Amino acid sequence: MRTLRRVLIVHPYGIGDLLFVTPVMRALRLIPTIETVDLLLGSRTREVVENNPHINDIFVVDKDHAHRQTVLENLRDQWELGQKLRAKHYDLILDYSLRREHAFFGRFFLGIPRCAGFAYKKRATFHNIRFPLPEAFWKRHVVDFYCDLAEAAGIPVKDRFLEYYFSKPLSLIEAEAAEKLKLLPGRFLTVAPGGGDSWGKEASFKRWPVKYFAELIKKLQEERNIHGVAILGSHSERALCEELQAMVRPPSIVLAGETKLAQTAMVLKKSALFIGNDGGLVHLARALHVPHVAFYGPVPPEVYGPYPPSPDAIAIFKSDLECRPCYYKFRYNKQCQTIACLKDLKPDEVFEQLGGQAELK
Repeated sequence: MRTLRRVLIVHPYGIGDLLFVTPVMRALRLIPTIETVDLLLGSRTREVVENNPHINDIFVVDKDHAHRQTVLENLRDQWELGQKLRAKHYDLILDYSLRREHAFFGRFFLGIPRCAGFAYKKRATFHNIRFPLPEAFWKRHVVDFYCDLAEAAGIPVKDRFLEYYFSKPLSLIEAEAAEKLKLLPGRFLTVAPGGGDSWGKEASFKRWPVKYFAELIKKLQEERNIHGVAILGSHSERALCEELQAMVRPPSIVLAGETKLAQTAMVLKKSALFIGNDGGLVHLARALHVPHVAFYGPVPPEVYGPYPPSPDAIAIFKSDLECRPCYYKFRYNKQCQTIACLKDLKPDEVFEQLGGQAELK
């Protein structure tokens, strides 16, 4: 078998999902023969790994940019990207895209001899290393599935934890974060009431009600000596974040749409506690070892929750509903009228679950 020297990891999805691959990136660097570990990403996640020391080059496919171009311009860009990738002479693709095209182009146009991917439905047609995924991601965490695919390709992954790296020197990022946080006391909490953008119009299926966030924050401020709130989110979630700000006791600041990922990460790192919905910031907080509480509705936390499990990383969900989790094989019940898994999960119930968690104090 050809010695493994150059590896291309394909991952077009979001922040949290890309953080799930970081144990594999680290494991590759422990293999003595490895010379190059490159990434092929979507357009919105480069910041997650641009300072990761285990990575050499990052290539980005910007679909938003492609939609603004002509067919000929896109063909030119694809040709140029293909030439760059072909010149790398990769030995292996680790394809986390759950699609066919990367293995097809990798094997037949780039000349990459080994292409590893998940055998879900018929999406691994062109892969010659296949990890069976009959129920999609189910009963086990996605991180373990990602690591198992790497192991199927001959890459042992023993230490399975998430990593995020700041650029150096840290002083600049710390100064930027300090400027954003100057109105808050030293001990504050961060909260992200949004999330679920990848679910489009059904983002509400991932969001705990804003008024519940406000009630929980009030309880935490009263009983756990946490004062001040930094509210995080994307630019499109600005109104939602301001709605929460109007409900909480000052001082508070809204940073939605105002921070790059590194600044957001530093704000998280300086906070005493993070509270948010199932999404990328939960996993960023876990990678930074920030105590956090995350809310899960249709999605099973044993599959998509904080990883690895820790007493200061708490997944909260409605445990007495037969209908949840309904997210299975990448689908969920869009026809649900009640979203009881989130709307019936009241702040008092959440606070009671957190009562015995000394690690969050």
